[in-house]
Amino acid sequence: MENWESEIWRIAERYVLYKLDVDDGMFWLFDVEEGTCFNLNETSYFMLSCFEEDKSISEVLNKIACVYENEDAEVIRKDFNEFFEDLKDRKILELC
Repeated sequence: MENWESEIWRIAERYVLYKLDVDDGMFWLFDVEEGTCFNLNETSYFMLSCFEEDKSISEVLNKIACVYENEDAEVIRKDFNEFFEDLKDRKILELC
């Protein structure tokens, strides 16, 4: 396991994750400081919600892999790494 995978990251305090339970589901990430919001798809909402639980990166990745168990593990890891790096770059995630 790589060293960074033991780190715990969370959604930065300025952001609020929200799900409206309707037939198709509606998912948002609100930036409460700037008053902006991002419309999310179900997958990105799920992946972001994993960072609300104080889990290590490896635990988050394992949780995602369990949900998408029929997918190729290397594809999941690659997609997750890209998603994670993007969230870090945008400062949506912060290190605990």
